[in-house]
Amino acid sequence: MAPGRICVNIFGSEYHLISDDDEKYVKKVAQFVDDKMREIDKVQSINSPTRVAVMTALTVADELMQEQEYRNKLSEQLNEEAKKINQQIEEYLEE
Repeated sequence: MAPGRICVNIFGSEYHLISDDDEKYVKKVAQFVDDKMREIDKVQSINSPTRVAVMTALTVADELMQEQEYRNKLSEQLNEEAKKINQQIEEYLEE
């Protein structure tokens, strides 16, 4: 698919993006960012769009890193459980 030009509005500014992704998806991502920025601006009353953007980036990065850590722990637990199950199967087959 050829890259498409997509217009989004984030925190009162219009951006023209070029993306290979589906327009609906890009707009959903932009809406997520806009919502986060408005949420942070409402709670913290920072009178600078740049500072709101940085705080939003830090918040989203924190959420992402927490999710990655959770996924890594979950993956480790699943691997441990799979090892236990494989060990039980091997023991059963040896009987």
